[in-house]
Amino acid sequence: MTGHGVGEAELAAVARVLGSGGLTTGPETALFEKELAGHFGTGPVLAVNSCTAALHLALLCLGVGAGDEVITSVLTFPATVNAVLAVGAVPVLVDVDPRTLNISPAAVAAAVTPRTRAVVPIHMGGAACDMTALRDIADRHSLRLVADAAHAVDTRTGGRHIAGEADVSCFSFYATKNLTSVEGGALTGPAEIVDRARLLARHGLRFSWDPALPATAASYEAVAAGWKYNLSDVHAAVGRAQLARLPELQRARRDIVRIYDDALAGLPGVEPPHRTSTEEHSWYLYQIQLTAGPDGHGPGGHGPRDRVAERLRRAGIVTGSYYAPLSRHAFLASVCRVPERPVHAEAVWHRLLALPVHPGVSAADARWIAARLTAALAEEDQG
Repeated sequence: MTGHGVGEAELAAVARVLGSGGLTTGPETALFEKELAGHFGTGPVLAVNSCTAALHLALLCLGVGAGDEVITSVLTFPATVNAVLAVGAVPVLVDVDPRTLNISPAAVAAAVTPRTRAVVPIHMGGAACDMTALRDIADRHSLRLVADAAHAVDTRTGGRHIAGEADVSCFSFYATKNLTSVEGGALTGPAEIVDRARLLARHGLRFSWDPALPATAASYEAVAAGWKYNLSDVHAAVGRAQLARLPELQRARRDIVRIYDDALAGLPGVEPPHRTSTEEHSWYLYQIQLTAGPDGHGPGGHGPRDRVAERLRRAGIVTGSYYAPLSRHAFLASVCRVPERPVHAEAVWHRLLALPVHPGVSAADARWIAARLTAALAEEDQG
């Protein structure tokens, strides 16, 4: 098994599809969609080739377009705002809660204008956003909620999967995600939205034949401007194998998290990831905040996070620093509206350090990583 959980089951699934003679979108993709719907416990699911495609389709199908504003978190990957830009709307970037790293409901409420049409919260690292507060804001202002759940394929709150907490929820099955189809994504929501998205994801064509069978020139009609966002049966086969193994893969992640939690409990200068008692976290990321000492960032400067990360790198431990606030990207700052300086996001991203949490990390690995982190922090304290 590789570091991201791909093994014999996935290889066998690909071989089975390749041997069947069917490669592109067909019965395997349809089965993947059905099984995802069962996992999410929601309405129908459309599998597509990326979460970015899912977000684009969701916004289109909810009627978001030119002249509209869409509020989202300043702390996310650029793909989130690229989907907003793709429908001609203006992304509005707001600050985060410094503990959860998720979008701040108070910041969302303050950013609403008559042009606001939707809110796109990101379940950062697999931690559930405060969807109750966001739903209240959305209902008061007649806004749509489109969740960027790229990190949250197995996140639950109050015993329910978060897929049902937004009008449309969009997921990623990229190579690094908890569940991978190598490349891929999905959206789930009301049947009329999913049906419309399915049409747009296949070039805007209405078919009078089974898409798994060979086409003839008279077997389809173009009824809308669409895109090629479909997911192939080969990718769906990998996704189905991963979905069947998801409980096992998630147990491996949660075992690593418990080791980190125990090792870092009470360690000065370290704030562990925030979670609530009613939340089941996906643990796509295990992000700690290094809170001790001065920031140290400036022209050419390095703060404690960067120095600790470099010490770990020299020990052979690859960590991550996600994500720089989008307002720091000159291009994105020029095309987005930023109502207020995102002071919390700017502060926390200098402190964030993601420790390895994928299924390729053994219990012994996790304990060693925690020990090396403790040593790196002690070296930082000694100056």
